[in-house]
Amino acid sequence: MEKNKMCLRLLLIALTVLISNISGVETIKAENKGPVAEITNTDFIAEPVIEGNDIIHDFVIKNSGTEPLEISRVKTG
Repeated sequence: MEKNKMCLRLLLIALTVLISNISGVETIKAENKGPVAEITNTDFIAEPVIEGNDIIHDFVIKNSGTEPLEISRVKTG
């Protein structure tokens, strides 16, 4: 169970960092040019699982801008 909690924590930290790094794109969005990252569902609550099982969840990031969106770095805490 402890391993699952650790994996979930690392996933949540990585997603928090990713979302905070993408927030700098909001200025470009107002100008309606460049890459614009949109994340529609940023919340995920994992149900309890049996120890040893993985928790998998997809977060969809959509580029609604006029230029390619490149995610070059994702790091945990």
